[in-house]
Amino acid sequence: MERFQKKDDYVSPDLMKALQDYFQANVLWTYGWQSDKDKVPFSHWNHDFLRTPRTNQESSEHILLNHEAHGPIRDLWLQLKKDVLPDHSLVRCYANAHTFGIEGYPHVDSRTPGNYTTICYINPMWRPEWAGETVFLNDFGDIAHAILPKPGRITVFDGRIVHAARGLSRICPAMRVTLMFKTTALGATQDVQ
Repeated sequence: MERFQKKDDYVSPDLMKALQDYFQANVLWTYGWQSDKDKVPFSHWNHDFLRTPRTNQESSEHILLNHEAHGPIRDLWLQLKKDVLPDHSLVRCYANAHTFGIEGYPHVDSRTPGNYTTICYINPMWRPEWAGETVFLNDFGDIAHAILPKPGRITVFDGRIVHAARGLSRICPAMRVTLMFKTTALGATQDVQ
C-alpha cells in the first residue's frame, strides 16, 4: 500500500448525509483529547466510538459491527475495508473536532510499520478561506501535502508520517469534523508508541 493517498468524493451523498445526521443526534463531544500527550499539552474535541487504548493492535471491528447505533460509521468502514484497506484490521475509530482557536500540532499516529490512518472529512461544506488543512510533513520538516477538509474526501496514510490539523480562520463559522479509522495491515508488528 502507498504511504499516502487521497480520494475525493469517496463518501456518497447518501452516506455523507447519514453520517452527518448520526453525528448531530449521537455524538457528545468531550474536550481534552491530545494528539501527542508527551510533547504537546494542548487539546481538541473528541469522541471515541470503540474506546480502545491508543496502542491497541487487536482487531476491534466486532465492536463497530455489533453496535447497531453506529450504522453509518459501520457502513463506511465496510466500504473502506472492501475498496481501500482489504487486508487491514480496525483497531481504533474516533472523531476529532476543531473550532477557531483550537489548533492541531505535528505528531505521528504510530511508530510501527503497517499502521495506517484513514481520515474522512464529514463537514457538509468547506471553503478554502476557512483554512483547517491537514498538513503532512516530509523528512526535512517541510509541508509535503496540504489537504483541505473537503466533504466526502478521505486521506489514507502511513501512521508514521508526521501530520497536523491546522487552525481554522477566524471567519470560519463551522466546526471542522474528521472521522478516523486506525488500522493495522496484515503482518504489522506491535505498536511501540
